[in-house]
Amino acid sequence: MTQQAVETVGERLHPLTPFVKGWGYFVVAAVALVNNEGLRQNLTVAGIGLGAVLIGGILLGALSWWFTKWQLTADAIRVDSGFLFRRTRIIRFDRIQAIDVAQPFVARLFGMAELRMDVAGGGKSDGKLSYFRYDEAQQLRTTLLVRAKGEQAAEQQDVEQQAEAVAPPLLTVPTSRLLGATLLSSTVVGSAGALIWLIVATMVLNFHVGLFAGLPLLLGVVQPIWKQVVGNHGFTLSESSHGLRTKRGLFDVQRQTIPPGRVQGLLITEPLIWRLLGWSRVELDIAGVAGKQDDADDHMEGAQLLPVGDRAEMAYVLGRILPGFDLSRIELHPSPERAKWLRPIGWRYLTYGVDEQVMVTTRGWISRRTSIVLHHKTQSVRLEQGPLQRRLRLANVHVDTPLGPTDAVALHQDEVAAAALVEAQADRARAARRLVSSPTAVQTQPNAPRPEGSSNSAASPAEDSSDR
Repeated sequence: MTQQAVETVGERLHPLTPFVKGWGYFVVAAVALVNNEGLRQNLTVAGIGLGAVLIGGILLGALSWWFTKWQLTADAIRVDSGFLFRRTRIIRFDRIQAIDVAQPFVARLFGMAELRMDVAGGGKSDGKLSYFRYDEAQQLRTTLLVRAKGEQAAEQQDVEQQAEAVAPPLLTVPTSRLLGATLLSSTVVGSAGALIWLIVATMVLNFHVGLFAGLPLLLGVVQPIWKQVVGNHGFTLSESSHGLRTKRGLFDVQRQTIPPGRVQGLLITEPLIWRLLGWSRVELDIAGVAGKQDDADDHMEGAQLLPVGDRAEMAYVLGRILPGFDLSRIELHPSPERAKWLRPIGWRYLTYGVDEQVMVTTRGWISRRTSIVLHHKTQSVRLEQGPLQRRLRLANVHVDTPLGPTDAVALHQDEVAAAALVEAQADRARAARRLVSSPTAVQTQPNAPRPEGSSNSAASPAEDSSDR
């Protein structure tokens, strides 16, 4: 694609885009029809139904494709879409942080690719533009990089991507560990246990509940395995001049750059069984990149820094993001014993601690969640106290940060200590912001050797949807 072709107003995407985007719906419809006993006995009706689904999907996809156009303006890329409800996305060049050319599995079969733009302040879907021919996607990416960062920066990023392909990664997560960690997660263990009970009840106790009763349980086993094992397959963490860079995925390879200075907070998660093995997961809040809702629970999902790793790997990646930070050295203050009237078991795990760089809070005994917030990224600090807490002289302290997985709350602390913490954290935040003279105050370290030892954290991390 020449520069002149890129400038053409109102270009459409690849004609096969509707099929590549919608093939999954046809497969789901086919599986549903095959599992219907009545339709299996009447193949004519089943065939007509499948044909109707296929034709309807093609027509809807074609309409969506026809009304979707993109164009480059002087300072932005504009995407118009929708045939019933029109939607216009205007992505300014100065808001584009990074651009990747991705090839999901089906698109790869047809030599197609999509552009994935990391847009400051946007969600994952806001920066997607699919699909193009692979060479067109590469050329459009180069054009956008030149517009966004200048020709020299675009050439440098291309060189870095080539170097990344041959340079050894800082850290790699084995697929066997991903599988083991997923099988030992609370969602899979609970769903598998219930599914086994359902099978035993049906076969041994002659307690027939039907196939559809087991489908949600089966989905609770298959979906996390697909998401974690397939989605995080080949997870690597590498270094670039723009910050740390992650790469993951078996069929749909995803890359993400973690720029220095844009990390707002971190969340370390660890379910009960993971804690026995010393495993944990680390996620990030990145400035300008909104988190998205995790399907498995009510928490926001952020950028993954480590999908599952041991304590030494966790300490290593934390040190890469926050130079000099050591979680085990932070003194943690527990909730008073009277908090057990509100949390009979979990009150022992409600703690908070601070150092010169961050504030740390922990909660959860079934699933431990450790939130880490940088002082200069603190947006506000507030104290909350319910009626039962007032009678017990307890209060919660919330440290507010932008939308993301980090949720720093010091739960059920002594009301006097909580009030003092609010004042002290506000002072620390103001002082830290005065010391930050540039947006790149938080830097990743240069290529340092990975530690061989293990660092035992006084604040053990967490995963899971429970804060109990």
